[in-house]
This record gives sequence, structure tokens and C-alpha cells, in this order.
Amino acid sequence: MTEKEWLDLDIDQLELLDVTEFEKTRVKQYVVKKRKKTSLLRNIAVASIIIISATTASGFAFPSLASQLPFMDNVIQLFNVEEHRYEAFEDFSTDFNLTQSSNGINIMIDDAVYDGTNITVTYAIETEHDFGKTMQEKAPNWFDVTGSHALGGTEEIKQISDTSYIGISTFTPSFENDVYPEKVEVTWTPKAFISLANDLEVEGDWSFSFSLERLKGDLQHVNQKVGQEGINFTLQTIEFTDVSTVITYEQVVTDELVSKWPMVTPTFRIKDNLGHVYVDGTNGGGVSRENGKLYNGTTAFGKIQDGASQLIITPIEIASEMSGLTHTEIELEPIVIDLK
Repeated sequence: MTEKEWLDLDIDQLELLDVTEFEKTRVKQYVVKKRKKTSLLRNIAVASIIIISATTASGFAFPSLASQLPFMDNVIQLFNVEEHRYEAFEDFSTDFNLTQSSNGINIMIDDAVYDGTNITVTYAIETEHDFGKTMQEKAPNWFDVTGSHALGGTEEIKQISDTSYIGISTFTPSFENDVYPEKVEVTWTPKAFISLANDLEVEGDWSFSFSLERLKGDLQHVNQKVGQEGINFTLQTIEFTDVSTVITYEQVVTDELVSKWPMVTPTFRIKDNLGHVYVDGTNGGGVSRENGKLYNGTTAFGKIQDGASQLIITPIEIASEMSGLTHTEIELEPIVIDLK
């Protein structure tokens, strides 16, 4: 598409391409093994708002390019067409517009937010290559957070035209003693993108880094436990911020269950007492330890609807072989939280 065509493009006329249910749920789940990292940040001052420091952001900011590619400047709204989890995202996120180009692929990081537990980043991709509907980043290169020893999260890349894609990644770093800093340093150095439709793989040289201040929230300690069939699940906390609701949890499974099902991962059905459904079968980031017996994780979803006085959180465990080809579901008792 020519520059003039981009300039004349009406974003309201963009039509999201239909995808299969598999593609909609084809979200990367990461549980990265512990790895040693170099700390680049010491004695960070506490701040109360999200702010980006010009001295710590790298990548090239091209406002002119952003204006020529209008879909890149409003990524989150295109995801909100189908999902309303991100309605307050733009009001409290940091606008970056960092762009890198390599080997016929332009990547722009649009916005990002750190809610105190999870980091959400939106980005857009323009390419001259034919990836079809199934473009994705080639593992294992993904986002990284300085000072964390493990990382878990999800990623979705959606095609919106023959050559344009939008992406959203939400990930949870794990820090020593589960102490989350007031500021995080994030890097992203994708090495290649692939297509599952036509076996295309395109390597390139992209590298981004930026910092985010923690968005303040109200933390409510829960510590409610449910369990059955060798699974003991504890919902530890729930935090309410301006952009999201975040639950943290810990899960312990027995040796007997792990010997039969080496991977036991919690997903959730979350609704309120008014009938609003926030999560249905989604798992956030998490870290598995002790050969699968211990799992610590978080799940983030949208703000609670006005008038709701209770949340009903039902853990649905997916017990599977490592290949994931054979699995069973174990639904635990619902946990009811009275909202303060």
C-alpha cells in the first residue's frame, strides 16, 4: 500500500478478518525456566504515575510514520471491538510509538502499562511478506524484564489486512520473594516471525527497551482455599487498578497426580453476582516449580462493573501430558469474594 493510500485510509472502515476458534485461542503460554540476568536498575525512586523516561527508551520514534499508519496509533481499540477488557487502557497507559524496521517488517510498540503485577504491551506490524492469518513470533525470544528470574504470559497477533497485523502481549515477571518493583525495565528483541499457514519464516534485527512505572491499585487479601482430586488451590489476593483486576494464586498438587498428569494448569471462569462474565477458560502467566507440584500465577481481566458486590471465581484445572494431546479437566469449587 502506498503512502497516499495509508494517508487516505479511514480507520473506521477497517474490517477485522474472520478467524477460526482455534486461531482466536491460539495464544502463547510461557513458563520460562529460571535464568540469570544482569540488573540494570538500582535504588529506584517510588513514583505514583506512569511515565516514560526519554533517556531509558530505545528504538526509533517516528511520529511521521505513525501518522501514515493510522491503525498503529489505536491498536487497543481494534482489540476492544471484540473484547471490552481494555476499555480504560488508553487513559492510563504510556504512549511509546517506538518503531524498528528490518527485512521488510516494520514493528511499532504503541502503548504499554504495568499494573503492579502484569505488563501489557500493544504493538502493530506492517510487512511486505505473505504470512497469511497465522503470523506469530518465533519462540523462545519474547519480552524480558530486568531483575526477574522467570516470566509467564500470553500473546495474540491478529491480522487486520493482507499486510497489517496488531498484537497484544500480557506477561507477568517473577521476582525474588514475590516483591514487585515500583518501576520495571522491559526489553523485546524478536529474532524472527513465522507463519503456520505456509511455513514462512522471516528473520530480522529488531530491539526495543522501555521503562514503566507501577500503576497504583487497591489490594484485597483473600487467602481462600479449595481443593479436590490431589489439587490444593489458594486464591491469595485480588487487586483493583484503573485498568484491570488482578488475582494472584498458588497451587499445590500431589506426587500421585503429577505422576499421572505432569502438567496441571489452572484456568478460570470469573463472573460477578450481576451475571457479567469477565473470564471464561483463560489462564494468565505463571511459574511452575518442583517438577510441576507447585504453581504460582496471576490472571488479569477488566475492571469490575458498577454495582457488582461479589466475584465468583471458579478454577478449572487442565491436567495434561507434557505433549498436551491427552488431558482432563477438573473443576474446583467456586470461590466467592465479597467486594469492598
